[in-house]
Amino acid sequence: MKTIVRWVSKIVLGQILIGLFICQHFSGCVSTTERVSRELIEIEKVKSISDKYVKIHLQDGFLCVMNSWKIDESAKCITGTGKYYDFNRNLLNSGTLAVPFDKITILETNDKSTNPGVATMVVMGIITVPISLYCLANPKACFGSCPTFYVNGNNFEEKLVGEGFSSSICKAMEEKDVDLIDMPIVSGRPAEIVVRNEALETHLIRSVNLVAVDKPRGERVFESLNGIFYSVESIQAPLRAEYNFKSIQEKISVKDHDEWYSLADSLDLREKEDIFLEFKKPVTESALVIDKRQSLMTTFLFYHSLSITGLATGYYLTEIENGNDRLKKRLMKYFNLLGGIEVAIQDDNNRWKTVETVREGGPIVSDVHLVRLPNVNSSTLKIRLRMTKGLWRIDMVNLAGNIKEVIPQRIAPTSVYKGLNQDDVALSKLLNPEEYLVTYPGDEYTIHYTDFFEEGKEYFIESQGYYIEWMRDEWLQHQDLNLAKKMFINPSAYLKRIAPAFKAVEPEMEKVFWNSRYPNNNEK
Repeated sequence: MKTIVRWVSKIVLGQILIGLFICQHFSGCVSTTERVSRELIEIEKVKSISDKYVKIHLQDGFLCVMNSWKIDESAKCITGTGKYYDFNRNLLNSGTLAVPFDKITILETNDKSTNPGVATMVVMGIITVPISLYCLANPKACFGSCPTFYVNGNNFEEKLVGEGFSSSICKAMEEKDVDLIDMPIVSGRPAEIVVRNEALETHLIRSVNLVAVDKPRGERVFESLNGIFYSVESIQAPLRAEYNFKSIQEKISVKDHDEWYSLADSLDLREKEDIFLEFKKPVTESALVIDKRQSLMTTFLFYHSLSITGLATGYYLTEIENGNDRLKKRLMKYFNLLGGIEVAIQDDNNRWKTVETVREGGPIVSDVHLVRLPNVNSSTLKIRLRMTKGLWRIDMVNLAGNIKEVIPQRIAPTSVYKGLNQDDVALSKLLNPEEYLVTYPGDEYTIHYTDFFEEGKEYFIESQGYYIEWMRDEWLQHQDLNLAKKMFINPSAYLKRIAPAFKAVEPEMEKVFWNSRYPNNNEK
């Protein structure tokens, strides 16, 4: 049987799993498994008529399945021939159908040539194809996670400086993200940012603003986890940095892309580890500055979960998008088992006191966050970083003093180019908070701003949006809804069960990930 190829969002790694066992708590519904089975049967019927289909999930939980259709942008609807089902997938109507845009929550299709206007819907899904030998060898390590941002530095050499909204894996989890442009700024250079889609994903970008903050000579500016910007000075490396009673001071004292990291536990992916740091206490209030990124553990877990949920994705994704907070909370509970980087300080009674937990993820670019520390009566500050083994890669941990809150200036785009051509439509979308700039694999846009870069300022990229992961052919071979159900019934046991599978691919994942970026459309 020919494999049905569909997209899914990474959010579904929880949605399908959760839905499999909590439908019993919803009054008046047939079992989720039965409903999903009916959906899959209907898709098989459509396939007997046409290789292409579109499945439209409505806000009331009803469903349309069409084997021929077209997008009517002027009338804001999708018209075609197919079947219309109620919440429990009982047939209500068949023949010619018209579905208004504003009634649609999720749209799925295996037709890549469909009018791109469909992307203005809440979520868009398309088929995928293998893109490299690396992905074929290890499809759960393929490049992905969000839009990537580049800036030209010295000698006009392009540098990867950020990844946007890496946790916004569906519209229901859309958020803003701020990335420090951590590179020497050439004064007088036109301020421009290149944004690319280098993965098998659909990116829906609401905004990309430049944030500028004045800084005196010798100071730096960093963002805290609550979104406040601080200028700091007197930045110092640790006097001591140990992991498992061995010094890692050389690894984390300076930002040099020579990261410290450990490998995951072979029996339990929840297993924690500690780093112990000691700094000379500054005279003024102090803050920890952490430069880090995630390993590919979460990438593997996302993709593996998507593979076992397989074809039964849209129904559960619709539940989340239609406001089923219960599903969303259970999803977050699962990922909270992995956690972030817990920052603790030794207080005056020699007890460890948790200050904050750094949670922002993303495996592509390391990002810097500032954590303000409480005062202690000691000549040194002792810090403990606790995290899941093998989940984080740390480039630098420093201590800063003389912390002062600063006010950022947000700068909107003035022009957008796609290749050599100015794209006024793309600009209007980035300036309109009600619209999205939609990008597909290989797309590249250069965004220009009014200001020129200045040496006396710190710059950040503030982006907002979300992205949709495409389903890989290879993932569908491992669909297992019973295993998916078990993952959310007992996530702790699941993370033990999946540990050997991750350990088998862990050594090669970084190499596969970075060699499987989708090429720029201008480079094909």
